[in-house]
Amino acid sequence: MKRLLNVLVVFVFCFVFSGFASAQNVTREEFSKVYAEYRAKYEDYTKAHDTYVLSKKQYEQYKTLSAKENLQRDTQNMLVKRDEVLVLYYKSIISKTGDSSISMPEDRKNEYTAKFNTEISWLEEHKGLYKVTDSPETLSAKSEEVSKRYVTFQADLYKGLYYLARGKAEKYSERYNFLFNDLYSLTEKIKNEQRDAYKLSDAKIEIIDRWFGEINLKNDEYSKLLTRADSEILKAVGKESKVTYGTSIKMLKDAMVVFTTRLGYIQEIIKEIKVSESEY
Repeated sequence: MKRLLNVLVVFVFCFVFSGFASAQNVTREEFSKVYAEYRAKYEDYTKAHDTYVLSKKQYEQYKTLSAKENLQRDTQNMLVKRDEVLVLYYKSIISKTGDSSISMPEDRKNEYTAKFNTEISWLEEHKGLYKVTDSPETLSAKSEEVSKRYVTFQADLYKGLYYLARGKAEKYSERYNFLFNDLYSLTEKIKNEQRDAYKLSDAKIEIIDRWFGEINLKNDEYSKLLTRADSEILKAVGKESKVTYGTSIKMLKDAMVVFTTRLGYIQEIIKEIKVSESEY
């Protein structure tokens, strides 16, 4: 039963939420609140799980009616908290879609919000099915329903996490494109006007043009990496979705390395423009 939550611990916000409810816009403070609730609930679940493990050992050892009743009570409590952790985990992901630092198409945002809300509704209803009077076997069977549902939802879960990370990269790209276009327009204006107060020598123009050429090459590399990452995540299926997600995120990180390299080239162009001919 705890294995289901271990998957969450490994991937919870490790990439998507480290730097980088509804489809409506939300503040980061609201996300922080939901995330704090998730962490607190996870701690509650961990304690409940430890209590369940102890009760199970005592029941297996003594087989008394009292031990069985304790096991039923502690199992029921643990499973309710486990489902509540999943609910808050999904709500945290939904809330992140409203972060202004993430750029995501509205149709995709609405699609995944709806999918996560469907899972939330199912879990909210399902957690009411656990009864203290249920036998340990019955509780285990009801818990297995959640495990099977979680496995079925793996593809959409990891796609959702990927698209949040992708949205962060897209927001960076939007800001970069704005900077690049302004810089390109400025350099072209300086080259064309050739004012007496400020002009660029042929040597400097040649260097600047070379840097722009390098940037164009990196633009192609960046786009190809993003396309590969986008194609890879579409292969996510069932239990293998975790591996597919990891591969896609690796490609996304590689793309961001290229992104950073482009910024370095832009800095070189700015330096060429700022430094006077006498200093050159």
